[in-house]
Amino acid sequence: MGLFNKKKNDEPRPAVADMPSLFMTDDSEGDHGKEAMLDYQLSYLLRLADKNVQEIGDEISKRTLLKLLEKEVHLDTWGDVDYELINNVSVKVWKQWQHIDLIVEVEGNFADGDEKHVIVIEDKAYTGIHDNQLDRYVQDVEAWYKDKDFRIHYWVITFFDNGTDGFKAIADQCKEANGDWKCLSFEDVVDLTDKERQRGTSNDILDEFWVKNWY
Repeated sequence: MGLFNKKKNDEPRPAVADMPSLFMTDDSEGDHGKEAMLDYQLSYLLRLADKNVQEIGDEISKRTLLKLLEKEVHLDTWGDVDYELINNVSVKVWKQWQHIDLIVEVEGNFADGDEKHVIVIEDKAYTGIHDNQLDRYVQDVEAWYKDKDFRIHYWVITFFDNGTDGFKAIADQCKEANGDWKCLSFEDVVDLTDKERQRGTSNDILDEFWVKNWY
């Protein structure tokens, strides 16, 4: 028969989205550093959309960037996302500026012309807002970007699933805070296509954190 004539395994390969992430999952419970990991993963994911970065994963990055910029996703003539609309943007990220988890500056040409945006992200693993921090962050951010012609977007990203009591509590705190904060569950940050759920993104870092099941 020979080595290359072995019978093939006819069992279908499980979807990548159904596989456990060995990188993110062990026997620990709770946060155990997952919040810090989220900072780095979001920074990496969003910087993939930068015009000077040539790395697999830019499409999923641009979809996520459009969501956090609160922009509509435009489709091309084939019904696919028109990534050309954000094909010439720069993305810069700072961690822990004024104790804010992430500050993301996005500049470039969009459907309506040249634009400048700031995305302010506060990550919460399994804890709530404390010490009036959202109002303090708004005060620091708006003082820094005053007269700089940036549109500012405020997000709290949490590991609490949408619809849970933990998520609702944070969402309520966002509504009460200054700055038009919005709450987004980790599972809703990235909108995966059916193909990405089945086969992955071809980027191992993105697959382990955003596609595979670990929470």
